[in-house]
Amino acid sequence: MSNSIEDLLLSAPRLQGARDRHGVPVGLFKEKRPSPSTPIDKTSAAAKMIIDAEATERADKTARLKAAREARDQDR
Repeated sequence: MSNSIEDLLLSAPRLQGARDRHGVPVGLFKEKRPSPSTPIDKTSAAAKMIIDAEATERADKTARLKAAREARDQDR
């Protein structure tokens, strides 16, 4: 019987499902989101949400325009 690390790793059961860096299944524990506590934190969080939403809309619009431009250029 060999006790090399390779043999032990081969005989160990494989982890299934998503796991975090500590090997704990993701979603096993409820994640706590830190709530903004000061008015500045609340304002910053609201501004970040607005900026992220605008960035998403801008990326979608850019993709639509690029697809339309490529379709137009293929017809030429």
